[in-house]
Amino acid sequence: MGEAREECGIAAVSAPEKENAAYYLYKLLLQQQNRGQLSAGITSFNSKRKMLLNTWRNIGLVNEVFKSHNEKFFSGLMEKFSGEKGIGHVRYATFGGNEKAYAQPFERKHGRKWKWFSFGFNGNITNLPELKKRLEEHNYNFILGNDTELIMHYLARGCRGDSKPKAVDVFSGLHPELDGAYSISFVNAEGETVLARDPFGFKPLVFGEKDGLIAAASESAALESIGIEKFEPVRPGGLVEIGNGIEKKFFCKSSRKAHCMFEWVYFANIASEIEGVGIYSARYALGKELAKIETEKMGSEHVVVPVPDTAKPAADALAFSLGVPSKEGIIRNRFVGRTFIQGSKRSDRVKEKYAVNKTITKGKKLMVVEDSIVRGTTTKGLVNFLKETGKAKEVHVRVSCPPIRFPCFYGIDMSAFSELIAAHEKTADLKTVETKLSEKENEKIRNSIGADSLAYQSIEGLVKGIGLPENDLCMACINGKYPTPVGEKLKQSAWENYNKGEAKRAYE
Repeated sequence: MGEAREECGIAAVSAPEKENAAYYLYKLLLQQQNRGQLSAGITSFNSKRKMLLNTWRNIGLVNEVFKSHNEKFFSGLMEKFSGEKGIGHVRYATFGGNEKAYAQPFERKHGRKWKWFSFGFNGNITNLPELKKRLEEHNYNFILGNDTELIMHYLARGCRGDSKPKAVDVFSGLHPELDGAYSISFVNAEGETVLARDPFGFKPLVFGEKDGLIAAASESAALESIGIEKFEPVRPGGLVEIGNGIEKKFFCKSSRKAHCMFEWVYFANIASEIEGVGIYSARYALGKELAKIETEKMGSEHVVVPVPDTAKPAADALAFSLGVPSKEGIIRNRFVGRTFIQGSKRSDRVKEKYAVNKTITKGKKLMVVEDSIVRGTTTKGLVNFLKETGKAKEVHVRVSCPPIRFPCFYGIDMSAFSELIAAHEKTADLKTVETKLSEKENEKIRNSIGADSLAYQSIEGLVKGIGLPENDLCMACINGKYPTPVGEKLKQSAWENYNKGEAKRAYE
């Protein structure tokens, strides 16, 4: 269970004549900082320099990596890495720590131009150990051992031979081998730029064009920041080649869609749109669905308080539906990153990340709205903070996402049952597992986080709030239905380890 599990952002640019792709890539990454705060990087292609592909990557936030505070350095960097085309990447991961070697894009140099390429990857390959072992048996060497390196080897295999293959043939070689989630941006030393998305469409990837500028990103808000207001998703199993124009193809068949529901709940930029559904609209709708199942009788002492920032639309909708005010009782320190996607101890970061507005919370019955609860440490810290420092009379926690009861193997940092506060009581097998919390389980979690009451969104409310067909969503972490065969196998092995008592429940 030590494979890479990452939630990242990717980008690609084909710039108009006399404009710099590197600068557009920097801007696209800056608008996707929410997707990864561990490292950032770009690869640019310039047909007029000897170093046809050139990569800049490092540990840190986007502005730290590009040193945008230093005008002279930044201008020099943009000049050095200027190009006609390029790709970019922001990363967070649990595999590899804070080492520059794991930062993306990954560049593979070669004497032949079509075999010299660079790529960025968002997702997680669930059958990494099996594929890694198979390649090693064929005398392949792994330095880092992660799934990005694995993909690099498979792309290199697709480019082998004395004649240049078509891009669709190179990427077709991935599909029979890889199980899991992958959105990829790719550029080679001939300037060919390619976007590819796995057949389930787990991770978002959109592209668009305006006045000769062609760009792609994991977030539609990033495209809009550079003036591209019309965009479309790369289709599941789809390939987009960016040359003088845009050519759309399929490199594999898609049997069904499985878009990660967590994008709408938490990960995506609130200004973005995924599969035609606005993130803000979905989160607001989730709040309306929460209001439908509310049992607390509202009075003059009640105040809805969102946990900044992703829960605010749901909190506003809940408050409006219940007829009570929504106020900022919790203030976020915007110079501290997301606790969920950073490696340091989450419970220690709550007071660094948040401040309590006592003028709002003192003596009140707070309806605290969270987008989701994974491990529960942040929520527990906030409830305690609101009671002790904020002097709240009561704290009632409402969650716009259903209980997360199963691990994720497709790219979110929660890969074991023991990491989940809502994981099931141990039973003999998975057939007896329920997707809903029992009253006993709900009470244990409520006691663990110190709330006066606790209520989660229903699965039906989640689906209705997002507004896509249930079968088009991956909800494996809440219903245990994994879209891929290896996902199902990993669920079983994770459950067996959990029942062996190798790890305690999150609230024990």
